[in-house]
Amino acid sequence: MTNPETWIVYKTETMSAPGWENRKLLPEGAITDILCEEWDSSGQLPKVGERIREYTNPDNPEDGGITHGRYGDWVVTRINQFSSFDTNQRIVVCYCSYQPISATWEKLNRGKPVAEMLEIMSDRHN
Repeated sequence: MTNPETWIVYKTETMSAPGWENRKLLPEGAITDILCEEWDSSGQLPKVGERIREYTNPDNPEDGGITHGRYGDWVVTRINQFSSFDTNQRIVVCYCSYQPISATWEKLNRGKPVAEMLEIMSDRHN
């Protein structure tokens, strides 16, 4: 059996939580309490007490690629889960509180590019 596809939404506990003026939905620019969201199919759900991870590319931010990660200032305080009756999908809403820390950006370990891995596999079969 495969793990359900899960949409995980991280939200502030209140709309007035720190940083509220910078959290906006696009394209309208409406204020939101959503911090971030992600899709997951690993079956590993967030736990109360965990910090949200943040990712960036400090050397080339306009490139959009991710090269560094760190633990952020938001901590999961409560979790609600919702399952679909007719699909293998669920939604997990994680409510978070602002608990700032001084975390440093750490370089992420990346595997080889796909093209290079395919080339290696091809060489092994020849």
